[in-house]
Amino acid sequence: MLRKFKSWFDRTTPDELSFKPQTITVRNKEYLLRRMTEDDVDAALAIERRIYHDTPWDRYAFFSELRKVRHSLYLAVEDAGQLVALIGTWFTLSEAHVTNIAVDPAYQHMGLGRFLMQFMIGRAIDYGSQKMTLEVRTNNDIAKHLYRSLGFQDGKIKKGYYVSNHDDALDMYRPLP
Repeated sequence: MLRKFKSWFDRTTPDELSFKPQTITVRNKEYLLRRMTEDDVDAALAIERRIYHDTPWDRYAFFSELRKVRHSLYLAVEDAGQLVALIGTWFTLSEAHVTNIAVDPAYQHMGLGRFLMQFMIGRAIDYGSQKMTLEVRTNNDIAKHLYRSLGFQDGKIKKGYYVSNHDDALDMYRPLP
């Protein structure tokens, strides 16, 4: 397994995970979709606080992930210059793993989460990943419904997965063509 993982990293170049900013339209509203940068970390943390009332990721985790540009893609959605949503995904030959997805509460139920997930599913297929995985809080029924509607299946429960409050996580996975 390590050899398979290493061979993917060896053949992946930064250009394969490059991303050019683009205007997207979700439910007749235009947004800017761009690569997330370190300048976005404070806004990302603020969104997470509004969603979770604590911070599952800290500043260090975001900075660390954003520096792994060779094997991950973190995207930000902007509305009028403000960060309103984000998604991060690691890519390997065997799987693409969604590490983080967050939509500001003022922008939830507007299709942004679905758009971001569908976008990353498409990227994972393009890279040849065999499946997509993620973890979700077991009590987050809205997110679980979204993921299931996108073809994700339930996996095992990870007890006490979330450090901040020891919530359990549900592993979910989606086979890719």
